[in-house]
Formats: sequence, C-alpha cells, structure tokens
Amino acid sequence: MTVDQNTLRRRGVGLIAHDPERSYGGHTLYTPITSAGEIHLVDIEGRPVHTWTSPHPPGRQAQLLPGGTLFYAAKDTGGPTLFPIWDVYHGGILQELAPDSTVLREVRHPFHHHDASVLRNGNLVVTVVEPLDPADAARVRGGVPGSEAPGGVIYGDVVYELTWEGEEVWRWAAIEHLDPEEFPLDPHFAREHWPMANTVNESADGSLVVGFRSASTTVAVDRADGSVLWRIGPDVLAQQHHPHELASGNILVFDNGTYRDTTSVPYSRVLELDPRTGERVWSYEDNPPQNFYSPYMSSAQRLPNGNTFIAEGSFGRLFEVTPSGDVVWEFVVPQFRSFGEGVGLESSAGAQNSVFRAYRYSPDRFPWL
Repeated sequence: MTVDQNTLRRRGVGLIAHDPERSYGGHTLYTPITSAGEIHLVDIEGRPVHTWTSPHPPGRQAQLLPGGTLFYAAKDTGGPTLFPIWDVYHGGILQELAPDSTVLREVRHPFHHHDASVLRNGNLVVTVVEPLDPADAARVRGGVPGSEAPGGVIYGDVVYELTWEGEEVWRWAAIEHLDPEEFPLDPHFAREHWPMANTVNESADGSLVVGFRSASTTVAVDRADGSVLWRIGPDVLAQQHHPHELASGNILVFDNGTYRDTTSVPYSRVLELDPRTGERVWSYEDNPPQNFYSPYMSSAQRLPNGNTFIAEGSFGRLFEVTPSGDVVWEFVVPQFRSFGEGVGLESSAGAQNSVFRAYRYSPDRFPWL
C-alpha cells in the first residue's frame, strides 16, 4: 500500500472527537490559507454544510457578518511584491459575499496585509504598510541585521478606516505613536516590516485592539487622538495572534510562543488577560504543553456557553475546550494544497492545511441554509 507522505494528513483529518453533551455545537467556518478561493462551513459532525467560492485566493480569512453575508479578505495576486514573504501574507481585496458567492461590495488597497474587520458604523478597519522615512527606519531596533526590504527599506504598519467606496476617513501610523526603542523587533524576525500588525478589531468603547507579532505586543488605540490606552508586551506575550475584547472587557489572545524567552521549549497557549494589568484571568495549555503549538497564525473565540473555540492554525487543527480545559470537539482541516513555487519562506513549502483563523457560529446565523 502506498503511504501518504504528508505527515499531517497521514495522522487523520475531519472530525476527530466530539462530546455532544459538553460542546456548544454550531457550525464551523474556516478558510484554508492555500485555498484557491474556497471558504468552508461544516456542521458539528464535520459534515460540509456550505462552500463559498471566489476567483481570488485568501489573503488570510473570512468571517460572518450580522446579516448572514460573508466578509472575505482576499489576495490580489497582481499586486507588487515588497519582499519575499509579502506574497504570503498580503491581501488587497476586501469583499462582502452573498451566500451564493455573489460580490455585494468590494474595496481594494494594494498594501493591505493580514487583518481587516467591519466596524459598527459599517466602515472597514484595515492594516496596511507604508515605507518609513529613512530617519525613522534608523530608529527601528532589533530584528536580523541586514534584513531590510530591497533598497534598505523598512515598511511600517498603518491602520486605516476606509469606506466601502475606498475613502480614507481615519489613519493611525505606528511610527507616529509608538517609540521604536520601546517596541523592538524580536531578534529572529526580518527588519523589512515593523512591528508587523496581524490583528485589528473594535472594542465596545470604540477603541481598536491592534496586535504586533514581531514585537510580541498588543495595544489599544484611542480613535479620538491615536493614543495608546493600554499595552501588553513581551513579558506576557510571544508572537501572539487574534487579541480581541470579550464582553467582560478582558482580552482573549492566542499566544503562539515560538520565541518565548522564559523557556527553551516552544508551545502555544490561549490567554484571557486583564488589559490594564496584563494579569492572567484564564488560560489553556496542553499537558505536556508542547502537544499544542502553532508557530504562526491561529485564533481563539469565547463561545456563549463559556467554552473556547481554538484554531491551531499552522496545522489546521480546530478544537473546542471547556473552562476547565477538557477538549470536547476536534476537527482537522482535510483540504491540503501548496502555495506554489517561489512563495515566501521555507514554512510555505509543500501541501498544507493551515488556516489563519476559524470561527464557530450557531446555526441560526445562517437563515438562508
């Protein structure tokens, strides 16, 4: 018998475990990073429920909007390549899709990357890059020496609020509000992109939570004056993803832990933190901790019954845990595909089932099903 040479696929895909008495239930939405443009919805038994299709591959992910339509951050494959890994994590096309995949609205930005979300006022908030002035670039600390983008350029993160017509109505540049001395790059990361925003979303008070992977820092930004309301840094976090506010006001975040200073063993965890103090309110780790690890991407979502839905993104493993940390549902993304030759770094080689984020929704969020 021929042996499947893909390690993850050989271990098993689809529904792995389900405890219906303790699981929240619902439908799971995920977008394989290497997808050609397919966004998948499966039920609690792991059975396909619906698929959206786009002519554009994902920039990162898709999520459900309140009316049952889909917000899709797609990749503009015709845009400029700023540096090698840019082709992996840039987006550029932001769409609202109907259930039949019809594009209802679309806006484009050539320098969009990683994250975008829809604000309560209906506008979009997006992360983009702009080249830093050489004097500002010289202030950036850390990173791999000599690893700037071609021409010695360092791209800095900027957050835009955009209308669906593409009008910029608000702008926040990291270099104007963060001191590079206080937000150095981890020494393992390239200096081409500072401080590498991978998350932006709105809190109840209208402020924005912004996460910076390469600086292992999450901040809240006051939209009135751009000031930083609070900061959780590398003394707590390590290359984190998807920090966002819970109803309690605490922050839920996937802490990847690739280069955590306090241990030689990389492992991931999910943290619920008091944003004002950085103190841990709740956490999930595996036992032993290295059994749960995603070096990049990933997300966590608090469910209405108190469980937490987690995407161990690098390996396409989606699972649900109780407050006490028991796994009550597990599913491994079965769609494997390659990015193609010459894209990004070594982590982009070969067929993979990785996801940037995944979401769990109650079935009543899909009235058209």
